Amino acid sequence: HVLTALSELAAETPGTPVAVSAIDERIGRGRADMRTPLNLTSLAADGLAEQLDATTWTPTAAGVDRHREDEDYANR
Repeated sequence: HVLTALSELAAETPGTPVAVSAIDERIGRGRADMRTPLNLTSLAADGLAEQLDATTWTPTAAGVDRHREDEDYANR
């Protein structure tokens, strides 16, 4: 899950830059897999991620909260 990878790589800290290549590696995708940027764009549209530059993204506070909620639900 892209939001999980982004949040974990950012140490659940909004504003922390995370390279798309690191997200790809974390979720087991090949380098430059177009699905990752598409998923990040979708997360941004929902206010859960923010693009910092052409290759770097960060979770928003809402994205970190959603990740935590998802993890809490999964661990019940």
